[in-house]
Amino acid sequence: MNDPQIMQMFADAGAIVTDSHFVYTSGRHSSVYINKDALYMHTGAISRLCELMARPYNADQIDVVVAPVLGGIVLSQWVTHHLNARRASGETLAIYAEKAADSVDKKFYFGRGYANHIAGKNILVVEDLLTTGGSALQVIELVRSLGGNVIGLSVLCNRGNVQPEAVGGVPIHSLVSIDLQTYLPEDCPFCRQGVPINTELGKGRAFLARQSAG
Repeated sequence: MNDPQIMQMFADAGAIVTDSHFVYTSGRHSSVYINKDALYMHTGAISRLCELMARPYNADQIDVVVAPVLGGIVLSQWVTHHLNARRASGETLAIYAEKAADSVDKKFYFGRGYANHIAGKNILVVEDLLTTGGSALQVIELVRSLGGNVIGLSVLCNRGNVQPEAVGGVPIHSLVSIDLQTYLPEDCPFCRQGVPINTELGKGRAFLARQSAG
């Protein structure tokens, strides 16, 4: 059961948008969009949410918080801030993984010397939204390939009923879980009905550009 106060924070920020035709980063389509970018404009709200994301974890046992670029950078900073507020000694670091713009597969990697802070460390991965868990899994596998120990995945919203087995067996802590009906493009009823794709939120603009190019 979702905490009504957390749901109200999402609603107050306009972070839950319905009755349109959205394309997610995963490529799946839906009529509901969780606009986490609306949350990021409200620093008080995002700080409080990140405090809740950090709460289940022993601050003294987490060495590094890792997030995928782009919105995850905000989460990594705030979650780390709240972990450090509870540490008895030492410091938890906040870093992020990014994607190479010139890479064909656009796999995540650690730049800026961040890879040097992974080996032998206890890592908490943070993410804003889970739909398939694909991005989170890539980051988890990247951390593990560098010798890091992933102790958990903390997320703002699990909108795809993603389970630990989909993210490398890592335990998931989600502030909000929303069971959204999503569709592959070829199975999308909104596409069949001719419902215009939303180009302001999600990846609709890129989806239409690929269709035109094809």
